[in-house]
Amino acid sequence: MMPNENMSVNVPKHRGNIKLDKGFFVIDVDHDKKDIQVQYYEAIRIKNDGKVKSGKLRMVFRGKRGIDLYRGILLHDFVVQLDHAAYLGYEIARAEHCLKKGLKFVQDEK
Repeated sequence: MMPNENMSVNVPKHRGNIKLDKGFFVIDVDHDKKDIQVQYYEAIRIKNDGKVKSGKLRMVFRGKRGIDLYRGILLHDFVVQLDHAAYLGYEIARAEHCLKKGLKFVQDEK
């Protein structure tokens, strides 16, 4: 295929969980402070099966613009898996939209 040709691919609906990096993020919109809060939790894994049991809060990022939050998170090397990075960018963009429009934000909800 030539690089300038268009290609169309039908993508099936995602039905599983993304692979976590070193930890996970909890995203919230604070309409009173007019910003987005992203909490980073270091994963605490169960030794027997390797699944994430819980997390320890390591850092809180706050800002009004998603791009600023995402770049700040990347600077700390908390995300290395591409699917996790894509998910995080998507959820932060949704949070920014909700902040701008005064809407309620719920992470992982359409």
